[in-house]
Amino acid sequence: MTTVTPSMSRRSMLRGTITIAGAAIVLPSMAGLAGCSSAPASLDTHKDMIAALADRIIPATDTPGASAAGVPQYIADVFADFFTEDQQSEFAAGLDGLASTLDEIGGGDFAALSPDKQDAALTKFVDDQDAAGQFEWQQIRDMTIFGYYTSEIATQELSFEEVPGRYEACIPLAEVDRAWLNRGV
Repeated sequence: MTTVTPSMSRRSMLRGTITIAGAAIVLPSMAGLAGCSSAPASLDTHKDMIAALADRIIPATDTPGASAAGVPQYIADVFADFFTEDQQSEFAAGLDGLASTLDEIGGGDFAALSPDKQDAALTKFVDDQDAAGQFEWQQIRDMTIFGYYTSEIATQELSFEEVPGRYEACIPLAEVDRAWLNRGV
């Protein structure tokens, strides 16, 4: 009786190592192909309210407002591209609370109210720290300010000079007409 001892060649060892390494790289990426268990949250039902809030935070004056700078779309893009599914669900649920609170305070659909009534409703809302939607209000406010001041429209509001002249530490704002942007956008 002869016994056969298995032998391993260098080629079979490399083939096995490459197969294992390839599986370790490919299999985790295939897990995402299984599909989603639920539909992702959406801002479609709140887009008018978000646009109205953005316009009350940065209204159009002698310079374009938040809507003209594309802030509502910026907020929707941040929501879709950078929020996790859990964050999207929580934010959408919080927006439901914010919408119902603002509608109740304003006496109707917040987005359809006049700007004066929107301002009055927002003032009452901000003063009531226990009102539903305070966290989402703060997020919308922050994203509106960031989205606006990183847009090209902000260059119309803020003066910017790539290579300024001499440094003057204290000058009246009336002489320069606008606040100065201290960094490039």
